Amino acid sequence: MLFDKISVDIIRKFQWPNGGTDRYASRPSVYHIAKDLHVHPAVVKSRIAEMFQSGIITGVKFYANDSYMCWNRYYILKRSGRSLQQAIIDRFKELIFVERVLFAVLRILNPTPPYSDIVEEIGITGISIIARNDADLKNKINIISNLIKVPLEDIEAMPSSSTKLIELSGIDMTIVHEVIYQDPFRININKIAKKLEIPSRTLRRKIEHLLKEKVIYEEVFLDTSKASGMLISSFILRGDVHKWLPGILLLKSLNDRLILYKNFADFSIFVFYTENFLVLEDITEKMKNFDQDVMVTYRHSSYNNPYIDYPVK
Repeated sequence: MLFDKISVDIIRKFQWPNGGTDRYASRPSVYHIAKDLHVHPAVVKSRIAEMFQSGIITGVKFYANDSYMCWNRYYILKRSGRSLQQAIIDRFKELIFVERVLFAVLRILNPTPPYSDIVEEIGITGISIIARNDADLKNKINIISNLIKVPLEDIEAMPSSSTKLIELSGIDMTIVHEVIYQDPFRININKIAKKLEIPSRTLRRKIEHLLKEKVIYEEVFLDTSKASGMLISSFILRGDVHKWLPGILLLKSLNDRLILYKNFADFSIFVFYTENFLVLEDITEKMKNFDQDVMVTYRHSSYNNPYIDYPVK
């Protein structure tokens, strides 16, 4: 399929609502995106369909901020090949507490001359687990290990949040729990309103508010190995996205190539596209000016578990 600047610009529109425009909050409008990009709506619609069919976009999903929930989200990281990711995918139906699984290749540049141009590549698998507490997490790690027959001793577990915010009202919690099971492309406000016995206008206003306050948010997930002619890489820095974003946006060479950005536990991730590794190295040097310990990954793939079961109070 054709993957060019139009495709990149369309993916950028999925940054909402985390830093994007709230007008996409009910669901992404093909017409709004087309108007912004100055192309025909048919081009946007067909390009989105092509990106799904080719596998570049592996999913678009609503998520709940676990700071407001009765559960925690943990990111389990393990050095491994892509086979671990596939083993988790094959067991999604049994692993209803696994929210998603991702794989990436970590590039490590040797900083010591004369070997500074030697790059080591390490496969990393990440598993997002929903658990009520640390004890529950340990139990679920054991379940995964026994099911997929892969020991998970050499792992790192990172909670996505250590702070619990103000408890939501009963109706807001009910709305959140309903929305996070919805497909952002097919969410039907009227149908949900009827199910919850809430006026549609009231429900829409509440969902808009929950999105604006980032109680719920939406993310797009990519399999960058399917992007023909493009090298899509992520740069991982310690600290919140907004610590680094203003400086990155000020540099045209970075701003023009920035696709997406998001927080991941104690880290922030910035996704760029390049034509080749030469341009990737140039971006790497610029990102090192922000954080010398920046990590670079590429060949990413991320898959959501369609059988996820979020705990309720």
